[in-house]
Amino acid sequence: MSVFQNQIMAGSSGSQGDRYTLWSWGASPNGNGGRGNNTSVSSPVQIGSDDDWTPMIVMGANDAHAIKSDGTLWSWGIGSQRGDAGAGVSSPVQIGSATNWYNLGTGYQNAWFINSSGELFGCGSGSDGKLGQSNTTSYSSMVQVAGTTWAACASGNGHTLATKTDGTIWGWGGGAQGRTWHNTTTNYSSPVQGIAGTDWWGARGSVDIADGWEAGVETAKLFGSSQGYWSSMVIDANGKAWGAGWNSLGNYAMSGSNTSPRQVGSDTTWTNLSHGGFGGCGINNGAMLAWGGYNMGGELGNGTTSGTAGTLYSWAGTGTATDCAAGTNLYYSKVNGMIVGGTLYFSGYNANGCFGKGNTTNYSSPVQGPSTTDWVKVVIGETSAMGVREA
Repeated sequence: MSVFQNQIMAGSSGSQGDRYTLWSWGASPNGNGGRGNNTSVSSPVQIGSDDDWTPMIVMGANDAHAIKSDGTLWSWGIGSQRGDAGAGVSSPVQIGSATNWYNLGTGYQNAWFINSSGELFGCGSGSDGKLGQSNTTSYSSMVQVAGTTWAACASGNGHTLATKTDGTIWGWGGGAQGRTWHNTTTNYSSPVQGIAGTDWWGARGSVDIADGWEAGVETAKLFGSSQGYWSSMVIDANGKAWGAGWNSLGNYAMSGSNTSPRQVGSDTTWTNLSHGGFGGCGINNGAMLAWGGYNMGGELGNGTTSGTAGTLYSWAGTGTATDCAAGTNLYYSKVNGMIVGGTLYFSGYNANGCFGKGNTTNYSSPVQGPSTTDWVKVVIGETSAMGVREA
């Protein structure tokens, strides 16, 4: 039995019988806090009063998306990335009437939606062909990407990476630095299979996308919800973490850039991954690790505002981590966060109160955010954060 099957059978993401509430804090650019306004808050505020949310949530710099327990899709924030060609909104709005949504992804000016039939839809910026439509057109309503076996998808600045249920990996958009997983720098405006192999979907053989959002939650742990500015990362079905693309700041936890995917160390015990603009974080054998970026706010959690490219910094002393999140800031990953035993910890740049700690003080070592201890999921935008609590 794989590490992922063990994790899923242990019920780490809850079950469809559980009830969840949705909360946000920090800034709310274009209303992506979902609180009905654009006002910043430094402590968590519940989004509405519903308790039928799920841990399948994502947050971009200006948008946010979530799946409810009935399989419906809800979005808010800037209009161009909500998927229904509507105007921007600051409270959740249901997108369409479908009840079979499974997984979500985000990226710089993009959003991605996958249903339990494996159909992939995207919206937002089409720069460099990253919407996979054989053009560079932008769309504010959902457009479907060819194929019906998609498992995960997320974008960076000008590129998109995705996996299929057969374990293959696909990339499109700008290929600079090899970030689309093709071992070339060629641009593609429609999906092209990347490097060979059928183990690139980390949850292959462990979950069935027909199970809906629960399968999506497990997939998102291994693939993340966004890709880096000029780089990409995934965890494969064998528990190995991989990265490719521009890497001058240690963007994917090693030194040296690679046009071909390269394994992060030799461990086979990676279970969670979150890739931000120029850095990220992950969980390896229960330990939270952070890497890359400029560490301007102390997001590496090493007690300083400096760091070494290629070094993985452990958030030791806080216990076994079950979830992690890196800020999706375009150029920097200024905030990292994790959940240990239902408690949220953050390190880095706390502008607008995105730690949920009741202040705007920066911290270069991990500190507890909100005082509550029933968190099951956290995501971080550029200057905002969102989380799910047990009801």
